[in-house]
Amino acid sequence: MNNWYDLTNSLETNVPPLGEVSQARIEQRVRSALPRRKKRRALLAAIAAVLVLTACGYAVATGQFSDWFRQVAEDPAEPQASEELLASIGTVIGQSQTADGVTMTLNGAIWDGNTMLLSLTMTGESIPDYRWVQVRSEDSWLSASEAQIRKTLPQEMPHLTEAEIDEFVKQYLENWRSAFSYLEIISTQEDEGGSCCLLVKDESRRSQYDSNELVLHLENLAFGETTIAGPFEFTFTVQQKDATIHYTGRTLLAKREDYDIYVTGAEVSPFRAKIMYELSVPFPESQYDSEAIHYATAVDRIRVNGEEFSPTSSRGGTLEQDENGNVRGSAYTGSFDRIVDPVQVEAIRVGGVWLELDTFTLAPNS
Repeated sequence: MNNWYDLTNSLETNVPPLGEVSQARIEQRVRSALPRRKKRRALLAAIAAVLVLTACGYAVATGQFSDWFRQVAEDPAEPQASEELLASIGTVIGQSQTADGVTMTLNGAIWDGNTMLLSLTMTGESIPDYRWVQVRSEDSWLSASEAQIRKTLPQEMPHLTEAEIDEFVKQYLENWRSAFSYLEIISTQEDEGGSCCLLVKDESRRSQYDSNELVLHLENLAFGETTIAGPFEFTFTVQQKDATIHYTGRTLLAKREDYDIYVTGAEVSPFRAKIMYELSVPFPESQYDSEAIHYATAVDRIRVNGEEFSPTSSRGGTLEQDENGNVRGSAYTGSFDRIVDPVQVEAIRVGGVWLELDTFTLAPNS
């Protein structure tokens, strides 16, 4: 019941996926044309370029996503350079509402399957003239829409009766709305009429579906001594566009006295990195070495083109032990303060050890 924001509808996208045959041809062409040590990077770049060009031609032409999300661009001084990457996980929304002389516009969203960002612009004579202030937003929320829940709940729990569905929806709307992580001003006073841009960030928005109908409610936004009462409420559908690159393999991370820790795979998305690990020997139930787990889950940094980056939020992970006592898990960084091109990530640091991604195998269809 804690994951009601995951209830979304499966909508078809307008862009067909890159077929397996096309990917195979790209891979074969790149592999045959390049020296061995250059194959991996060039292969990633070639596949990524095709995916971007087929998914976001309109956005690339307008440069709108790098304008809306310039504060998370790879290089904020030149945000246009990140347009293709931002647009590849972007959805245009373009909804506006006016209350008490203030107009709030929900421009668009980017969603990579882990982190969602929403771009808003606020204009009007009475908007606050503050820059880089924390906005208090206790009366605001972001959640799945009621229509969305009613559509997907029978698919998730087909045993429920109509009366039970009504009760679940009622409880959700009253108690389980998802508050976003933070709301932040990123610029202000852009023209004579007064304008400021806001960013809503939600790091819990994960879903098995391709799209998600959401409701964003903004009310009593406190900018220092100024409050924008609203309310503003937007119902919109955002597309989940997974730009994650997957790696497989088995690399020794650390040797312990009686066992070893292996990394068995890695994933890199535009805002996060993740590794999968396992211990080399089974353990009695719940008697595995907690120190080793702590070591294996210490994913705290990535390297991009020789430059190191740390996440701005805390990391996390999962852990499981099967009936034979084998321990496996995953660990991931928090989100980064700017978008990262997965193709350019060279290594992930785990427990102080750098895992070079070119020692792993690029998974099919990544």
